[in-house]
Amino acid sequence: MNAVRRWVSLVLGHPALSIAVLLALWFVPASADRATVQLLSFVMINILLAQSINLLTGIAGQISLGHAGFFAIGAYGSAVLTKSAGLPVILAVPCAVALAALAGWLLAIPAGRVKEFYLAMMTAGFGLLTYEVIKEWADVTGGVMGLSAVPSPTLKNLVVLGWRLDALEYFRVLLVATAVVLWLLRNFVQSMHGRAFFAIQASEIAAGSIGIQPGVIKRRAYAISTAIAGLAGAFYAHLVGYLGPDSFTIQRSVEVLVMAIVGGIGTIVGPVLGAMLFSWLPEKLQAFAAWQFMVYGLILMGVFLLFRKGFAGAIAEPARFVPARALREVLAAGGAGTVVGATTGAAAIAGTASAGSMPGAGAPAADPDTAPIVEVRELTKRFAGLVALDGVSLSLRPGRITALIGPNGSGKSTLVNVVSGIYTPSAGQVTLRGRDIGGRSNPEVAAAGLVRTFQDPRLVPSFTVRENVMLGAHLKHRGSMLSAALRTPAMMREERETIARAGEIMAIAGLTAVADQLLESLPYGYRRLAEVARALMADPEVLMLDEPAAGLSEGELGRLAEVIRWVRGRHKAVLLIEHHMDFVADLVDDVVVLDSGRVIYRGDMQGMRRDTAVIEAYLGVQTPRNADA
Repeated sequence: MNAVRRWVSLVLGHPALSIAVLLALWFVPASADRATVQLLSFVMINILLAQSINLLTGIAGQISLGHAGFFAIGAYGSAVLTKSAGLPVILAVPCAVALAALAGWLLAIPAGRVKEFYLAMMTAGFGLLTYEVIKEWADVTGGVMGLSAVPSPTLKNLVVLGWRLDALEYFRVLLVATAVVLWLLRNFVQSMHGRAFFAIQASEIAAGSIGIQPGVIKRRAYAISTAIAGLAGAFYAHLVGYLGPDSFTIQRSVEVLVMAIVGGIGTIVGPVLGAMLFSWLPEKLQAFAAWQFMVYGLILMGVFLLFRKGFAGAIAEPARFVPARALREVLAAGGAGTVVGATTGAAAIAGTASAGSMPGAGAPAADPDTAPIVEVRELTKRFAGLVALDGVSLSLRPGRITALIGPNGSGKSTLVNVVSGIYTPSAGQVTLRGRDIGGRSNPEVAAAGLVRTFQDPRLVPSFTVRENVMLGAHLKHRGSMLSAALRTPAMMREERETIARAGEIMAIAGLTAVADQLLESLPYGYRRLAEVARALMADPEVLMLDEPAAGLSEGELGRLAEVIRWVRGRHKAVLLIEHHMDFVADLVDDVVVLDSGRVIYRGDMQGMRRDTAVIEAYLGVQTPRNADA
């Protein structure tokens, strides 16, 4: 089965197949009847609609039950501009697309504040509102009577640049437009911008920790998605020649979502398959008359039970999110996974490499008198009546590893969350190279040079290790979304550089052997190291690791220790939250101990082991055995 899926993936991804399909669709309909050409036109429109919801929901993770509203804005926008305002179709369609994109961008502002059920209800409300506006604004939309005489091939009054289009020619315009949109989407998804969409779907907080701004990404996702839906609506208006409100109900929104899910949401080919099925199926079910919807429902149930990841997931391997050509070029040049002195593969993950085998691994700690990069002064954090941090002060210096330890509930993770921008401090100050970052958002803190990991790895499960690690370079990218969609030479050069650097980081972390395996298929240790590698890709000045040793084997602990020493050797400041005393003992330079939100010790490991307050609060007091027992 895997071999079949691999073969199908190669065929579907081959440029020759795409060209062959386009040529067939261009020439074959010339001998078909009008009804077939009309059906093929509807297929193209449904593909655009399915891709629009796929981008927003399947890729960016934003549920929408109101896409029929954007479809309607595109349709009525182009129809009104051509029929009532006299604007040429070639100008009316882009204007309608821009109007739909603007509506989506504006909706993203309130929608970005809610999630899941509430997000679905908000978008459904938008769809219902649009439907009511269409019905009531009769002077412009025609109301319940509809808007007729829209320029279309059906009415033989659709003229573009002086050329009167018939049904076949209009289908060919739709074919070219759909092919261009699919190409642009494929390029976009396999870029830094597309990978950022997936990152916020997996975890907005984790995405923010590497500099991805969830609010910005959501607005972009809504704008692009609704622009495509608006384009589908504009084409629909000029295909049918008549618009009525019943074509834009919430049922249409659900149908569009079902197309994407059944085909395989989160992929490019999946929504194409779903749109083809649900354009053809209703026609064939007409023969069942009164039983039509029952049969339709049974088919849907069967598909969902048999193909959990849609048709695309059943017949093809998971989609990849790195330009294949760029990856091949880097691998051919030996630039992905080659670091002098770094141990790679299974041997590395088993911990066979020595501490001195990595660049900087054996470097001595920096002078403790070096000026600190991060200074925390009298930091306090309250949650209602609970004081989680009470006047905490500490400093992080370049080239030194500082351990933050303490019993559960002592405030360690709260401190990291405040410093990294997830929580806002109630009082006190946090500075990074003299700049106050207290209260800044976590993407802003990451952009300033402070990156953190989490107690549980927060990665994108459907990505490979390489793709997850490449996410860490988000702040380093300079290419625009347009350059990503067009796949310009500058954008491809940037992708090759990112792939090569990710290879180097993976070699340091011992992940080269599993670089192109799906993260969700790998053991926990690889995931932990992949998250650390992603943080290293951001090249931060300060790295904060929240219990990175939890759940690791002895070999994996050895590898992690080497990675941390390597970071110190590059003159970075490291804050390490850890309960594993044996792991910390030979690794850290400084120790800060918290208890009940207060600092009870600051110094080195030897002094901590002798400190009475630490022994009582954390290490425990060993009671001598009774010799007579």
